[in-house]
Formats: sequence, structure tokens, C-alpha cells
Amino acid sequence: MKELTKYDLKGTVVLAVDRKEARPTDTKVLERDGKIIKIGKNIEESNCLDTGIFLCSPKIFSYLEKTVKENKTELADCIVKVAKEEDAEVFDIGQIESYVSKMRKTIKPWWIDIDTKGDLKKAKQIIIENSSKGASDFMAHYIHKPIENKLVAFISNFNITPNQLTVIVNILAYTVTTLLLLGHLLPASILAFIVGIADGLDGKLARVKLMTSKVGLLEHSFDLLFEFSWFIALSWFLFHSTKTAVPLILCIFIILFIAFYRHVYDQFKKAMGRSLDDSGNFERVFRRFAGRRNLYNIPILISVLGGVPFYSLIFILFHSGITAIVYSARAIKHLYALDHRKDYLEYSIS
Repeated sequence: MKELTKYDLKGTVVLAVDRKEARPTDTKVLERDGKIIKIGKNIEESNCLDTGIFLCSPKIFSYLEKTVKENKTELADCIVKVAKEEDAEVFDIGQIESYVSKMRKTIKPWWIDIDTKGDLKKAKQIIIENSSKGASDFMAHYIHKPIENKLVAFISNFNITPNQLTVIVNILAYTVTTLLLLGHLLPASILAFIVGIADGLDGKLARVKLMTSKVGLLEHSFDLLFEFSWFIALSWFLFHSTKTAVPLILCIFIILFIAFYRHVYDQFKKAMGRSLDDSGNFERVFRRFAGRRNLYNIPILISVLGGVPFYSLIFILFHSGITAIVYSARAIKHLYALDHRKDYLEYSIS
């Protein structure tokens, strides 16, 4: 819709069209040189489909009046009349840039006719699927995503706002912090996995219900805060348990590494307009195993079950450190290549 509203309308109406294969119920369109030649469900020759989305100039009302005088009441009859005057254009939705940087994935423009409850259900599924960001780690991609989709489909039927979900997630997250601090490591570890799933619901619900906001951009900052609180609480408990400062030292370096690679990640996105995770084949593979809270929860749970929670900090230290090295190296590689492109000057000015 945004792309269509930017269209430089020269005629009376422009119709958004799709090039996909027609179904028997679709309204077909024959266009040549950007002009609608024929439109209708039963035309024999066609090369695109009517999506039902129009951008009209005020002149459309004069055509509507003429159509009504002929005892025709369908919008399609009006468009046929405009087309006969060679005053109707087409806008091919296939030309819309489909990579969405904020979503870390490609989302092809889509549309659907809602004629039955089945169509409505299908449309909702497509909306929820497209509201999912390109998952980074394998936990988010293979486990969290299908669970989140089902939960969002259910929650979206109620009067629950994304901000309310954010508050609930933060309450759960700091409950984890409290449990770790008090030494209740097993329930804390299990609840951490629940937080990992719940944390993806607020943003997805906001996109599904068109309730995104600028304030919502701060969510990741609050996420990072409670993530750091988990490491601090765990290391503080282990500090008192082991009577050694090693857990606190490990915690400091873990936080430094995570803060560093998160900053590299954000700066790269600002410079390139694309997520580092989606900037090349290597990055798309590495992101499944890169340091993330979802993956850090695994060694914590395993080490707690094994009675050696201290070793989780060592594992996370190496995991976050490797991630910091790889992210910085790959970011430098891509930014260096950008700096040395022949058209870099033009890119910088624009």
C-alpha cells in the first residue's frame, strides 16, 4: 500500500496487479505498456491479475456517474469504462523491493480475496507467518517460531496489547534473576526457556495487529538489561558459593563480549541497511549457532542438571567471545568492501 501511494498517477486510476497464475475466481487483466486493455473474470486473454487495490484520482467520480447512469453498479464496470478510454494504468506488485531490513528476511508482496471463513483463516496464517522476523539461532528458528505463531494466533483474538505482553515478559525475566540470585537454579533455568518464547510474542503481536510504535524499539534494550541481570545474578550466587571471584570475572568478560558484538551488529545494520546475519552465505549459517540468549540458556540448564553451574559461565564466555570475533571480522570484511567499491562516493553522498 505504501509503495502504491508513492506512485506517480498520470491517469484516472492505477490498479495493483500480480503476475501469478490465475484461479477460476480471479479477476484477470490484460495490460500493454502499463495500460489496462481488458479486465474481467471471463476475458480470454490476460497477463496479470486484479488484486482489488486501486489508487484513484478525483476524476474517477465522473466515470462512476456515467457507469451508474447505465444501470451498472459494480466497481469493475467503472474500471472497464476507464480502461476503454486508455485512462487506467497498472502497478506491478512484483517490482516492490521485497527484502525488509527490520525483519531480516525477504517478504514478497501478497494479497488474498476474502470470500469464505477458510480464506479468512488462511489470510491470518499468512499475516502471522510474515510477522515473524528472520530467526537467528536454531532455537528461535526451529522451536520458538512455530510455538510463537500458535500463541499469537490465539492471543490476537483477545484485547491484549503488545505493551502488556512486554510487561509480563519482563516480570517473568526478573523472576529468573531473583531465582538465580537465591540459588534456585533449576526453576530459574526452566523459566528462562519460557521467557525466550514469550519474548518473541509482543513484537509479533504488534505487527499482526498493526500496533507497532517507536517506544517498541526500546524493547531490545530492556531485553539486554534483563539478560545481563541473569549473568550477574548467577555469577553472584556462584561467587558466594565458591568463595572465589572467578565467576564475577567471567561475568564481566561475558557482558563485555555481548555488549561489543551487539554494538557491532547494530552499527553494521545502520551502515549497510541490512542485518549482518543476512549479509552472506557464511553469516546465514553462522547465525544458527552464534551467541544468543536462547543458546546461552542451554549450557546453563545442562550444567545445573549436572551439578556444575560454574562451567556454564566458562562455556558462555567462549561462545560470546567467538561470536564477538566472528561478527567483528565479518563486519570489517563487508564494510571494507563497501569502502573500496567504485561507486562508494555516490553511495556515501546518497
